[in-house]
Amino acid sequence: MDSQYNAIAIILANRCYLYILLRHVFGHEPNREMLKAVTSDHTREAMELISDGDEFVPYIERFAKLRQAVSNDTETVLDRLKSEYTYLLIGPNKLPAPPWESVYITKERLILQESTLQVRRAYLAYQFLPANYPHEADDHIAIELDFMARLSQMSREAYEEDDGEKLGKLLSDQKTFLEEHMLNWVGEFSKQIQSSKTHHFYPQMAVLTEQVLRIDRDILEELLSVVENKEERCSVNE
Repeated sequence: MDSQYNAIAIILANRCYLYILLRHVFGHEPNREMLKAVTSDHTREAMELISDGDEFVPYIERFAKLRQAVSNDTETVLDRLKSEYTYLLIGPNKLPAPPWESVYITKERLILQESTLQVRRAYLAYQFLPANYPHEADDHIAIELDFMARLSQMSREAYEEDDGEKLGKLLSDQKTFLEEHMLNWVGEFSKQIQSSKTHHFYPQMAVLTEQVLRIDRDILEELLSVVENKEERCSVNE
């Protein structure tokens, strides 16, 4: 296997890992396993491998401090994060930053709008049915991250099977989903959650998520270029 093959395989694996991690962060109450994953060397390496600069250095440092805090007193850290998770993402009080796309792209700031149906159609194209359907709106941040994680995993499989046509379609659809959906609202979600009265973990994770999405959009564009060039060469040689 050549170095380019290995490099692409590593990128595909690490972007998949980060989407799965972020899905768990926003979709489940914090537990020991989640904290262990967030503060692991694997997470640090995954962020370093998808970045060409130092965008993630503050988070890597913060996660190192969090790991130390967990080591010193796991239960206190977990209780604090569970309270923050409930306050920011569950309720029952009004959420400072609602985690649904439609709230940010409609004047009415309501959930279950036309944008939600557009997200659902993107899911259906890949037979993706959210685990909490129909009890949770399709455009919740955790569900959209779950969809990206699923397509990321499918991209890895297509690459390993050397199915360039399938891989190109998957990469293109992920780029489209980022541009037409996630990148149109996660930035505002990240901004609004910063105004909350608590900043233990989730406001920072919202900023990190926005940065991961923006970097991944560029990664997808580069991967698409590589795949398209390869397909063109194969067509010429046939």
